[in-house]
Amino acid sequence: MLEKNHLRDGYLNENHFIDNYLIHRIYRYDKVKAITSFPSIKHPKAQLCESTLEAEVCLVKDFDPRVVKRLTQPFTIDFGDFRYTPDAITRESDGKEYIEEVKPASELEKPQVIKRLREVECRLFRKGINFRVVTDELTSNRLYIANLWQLYRHRSYPHDLTWLSEARAVFGSNCQFGELFRWIGEQRINIASLYYAIAHREVLCDLQTPFNDHMELILNA
Repeated sequence: MLEKNHLRDGYLNENHFIDNYLIHRIYRYDKVKAITSFPSIKHPKAQLCESTLEAEVCLVKDFDPRVVKRLTQPFTIDFGDFRYTPDAITRESDGKEYIEEVKPASELEKPQVIKRLREVECRLFRKGINFRVVTDELTSNRLYIANLWQLYRHRSYPHDLTWLSEARAVFGSNCQFGELFRWIGEQRINIASLYYAIAHREVLCDLQTPFNDHMELILNA
């Protein structure tokens, strides 16, 4: 059982993001749940997800600049009459932290689910802990999710971005994806470095739109 001070401010401590990783252990093999691993830049340990939705929420949070740290399945809270394991704990850039429950929106139509979540929220509220439910509305834009997976594949492999300064000299601060794509090819630069630059926000664009010739890009100074 986590002591009261752990519930009040212990999980806000940096150690709960690092040293106490997976106080609650979930196994990679489970007869009911499909456990997947999601390597994240928001935590040094790979995140463990119990559903496709949880993995996609990890993806969105990984590219959200407001999220500083995020850890899935962080610990189990023993309230005495029942135990609760959050799906994640998130720290945002304003310093606030949230215990998160990830659910399909359809689950929130079930009275027993709502009752359980309200009880958890009330228990945490009494201890000054923020709680929120994240639904599949966050991942409903499938083009956006596809774009993030595209960037995710290119994000970890390092690329030399010295070409960016020359590109800014040629195009200024704005250009279209097709223009920069063709220019990079002419310079014999690995085109994957463009996706790498977008993934690391060296090049900005609206990821709610498709990667095509007309996508507007902003080249960071």
